Amino acid sequence: MYTRQRSVNPLLGVYYGIFTAVFIGLIVFLLILEHMSVIDEYILYSLSGAAFFLSVVISLATMTNNSEDFYVSGRRVPSGLNGLVLFVLTLGGAGLSGFTGVIFFLGMDGYGLLFGLIGGLLIAGFFLASFIRKAGVYTLPSFFEIRFRSRVVGFLAALALLAPVVLFALAELSFLKFLGPLVFGISSEFTLLIILVLALFILLPGGVRSMGWAQCALAIVVLLGLIVPLIIVSLKLTNLPLAQMTYGSLIDEIASFQTGGGERLSSNVEPLQITKWAALLNNEFHALTVTFIGGERALSGLDKFIMMAVIAFGIAAMPSLLLRSSMGVTVFEARKSFAWGVALVGLAVLSIPAYAIFLQYMIFNPDAKFLVSELPEWLRQLGAFGLLSARDVNGDGQLSGTEFSFARDVGILALPYVASLNGTMQSLGFATLMAAALASFVGRLMTLSKLLSRDLHFQKSEMEADVIGLNNLLWSRLMIVLVTIGLISGALYVEHSGFSLFLSGLVLCACGVFPVLILSIWLNRMSKMGFVFALVPGLAGACALLAITNFGLNNQVLGFGLFEVALLVIILSFISGIIGSFMGPKPNGADLEVLLDIRTPGGEALYERLLRLAMPRRPTGGV
Repeated sequence: MYTRQRSVNPLLGVYYGIFTAVFIGLIVFLLILEHMSVIDEYILYSLSGAAFFLSVVISLATMTNNSEDFYVSGRRVPSGLNGLVLFVLTLGGAGLSGFTGVIFFLGMDGYGLLFGLIGGLLIAGFFLASFIRKAGVYTLPSFFEIRFRSRVVGFLAALALLAPVVLFALAELSFLKFLGPLVFGISSEFTLLIILVLALFILLPGGVRSMGWAQCALAIVVLLGLIVPLIIVSLKLTNLPLAQMTYGSLIDEIASFQTGGGERLSSNVEPLQITKWAALLNNEFHALTVTFIGGERALSGLDKFIMMAVIAFGIAAMPSLLLRSSMGVTVFEARKSFAWGVALVGLAVLSIPAYAIFLQYMIFNPDAKFLVSELPEWLRQLGAFGLLSARDVNGDGQLSGTEFSFARDVGILALPYVASLNGTMQSLGFATLMAAALASFVGRLMTLSKLLSRDLHFQKSEMEADVIGLNNLLWSRLMIVLVTIGLISGALYVEHSGFSLFLSGLVLCACGVFPVLILSIWLNRMSKMGFVFALVPGLAGACALLAITNFGLNNQVLGFGLFEVALLVIILSFISGIIGSFMGPKPNGADLEVLLDIRTPGGEALYERLLRLAMPRRPTGGV
């Protein structure tokens, strides 16, 4: 019999507690060495290197040749650790840096993006994840194949998922290509070569199993990197350690610093409006033109709601996130995983504005006058990194906050420098973003490899492959190598910023994947024709939108913004799918039975049951 008893390792919490203690101990050790002036030359990239080394060690220690372990980590991942992976996959390095930059420039207007992250996880947890877990599939196209009992539908779904998954992977590579030279002082090409080696070391030993445990370690690094610098800066500015709850006391002061009682920072700089905010998708220099709260706003309430809805739908339909639901022991554990993910992403959502507020407070404070003849070291360093520029506009020999221009990725990287924190905290800021980007990249890479090795081929069905050879993973490992090389090669020629590609992937998921997922689970009348009618307009509309707007950089389509058009495409996809379902033949009894089985939370996973029934029977012998 194929079924097996699954049990969660009770020592996993201890193991990751030890990892956290080791990493914190390393930070303390580096602080001591830095104070002794022993490793000043190497301290900037030491924590990034340590995080990568430890994640590779964890991956090698979790090697496996079992198919179930390789593809779904044996379905034995605790909800808390699964939530860590969801947290780092939701943001990624490109998203974490990009969202911080949007909040820095737009203030409260950017909260629509942040709330969309939480909303997307909530939608996925309530309406999608538990049903993916009950289906028990290894890939998202396999869910559609089982749901509609059609390999053609699964093949079409796999084709549709290629574009967004590739965009998400290229987003992280593009961000790493920008960040690597700042941290290690090496070329972009050599940075991508290092990422290639790291990705293979993480994925090849155990597939999803080795990847997931490494992602948990990297996610812990990201959490420490987000929280620790904020605590230190909060103590310096407010005498309280909880930055997420104390930065609000500085908002009014910042507004008075920036405007002097007016509504705009500078009367000769046009503020970022809804038609121009897409300029933040690249990493060029921009002047800060609106206050964090109050005064003239860049976006209306409707604009923010539309942004939130599109981001939420895109996050909810992200394949790498949904497939994490298959790692839990039960449907209930899958739901708990998304609850943990919401909690951790919520912590990040509370922390990101603190970075923007603290940074603005220290730069725009009238007491912080910077003499052109004696510029502070942090200004020179951030200028060398390409994160900040300043020009003495009024010729008074001093620089004030209104004479600064900032790159979008200034937030997390710049705070330790502007706050005059030591090199170890600066290193932690780099490690935070690099760990988030690597963890996100290997997740997208594994999803893409599974699409190509299990869904987009005609040799045999996924189930036939599992029945014939449960331990034959050579083809999957070879596909991981080929896909990694292909993505790294493509990233060499990508000129768009990581944040632009990340949002483009979300738009594709929101328009092309989300409607068919919702309709396939919640509409009894949904048929194969309805699937095609929903998928084609949504995917085609999203691709056309991204082509017209150059991946969002030109944020106008017939007078409408990027997110406004995307929401119209989503609505069109829903309507088209419903019409197609009622035009075609009704689903038969077998199709409805599969749907009802998926909706039933208890019992054996559907794919596991089908696989068990398809396994060859051993002869029982006779008298």
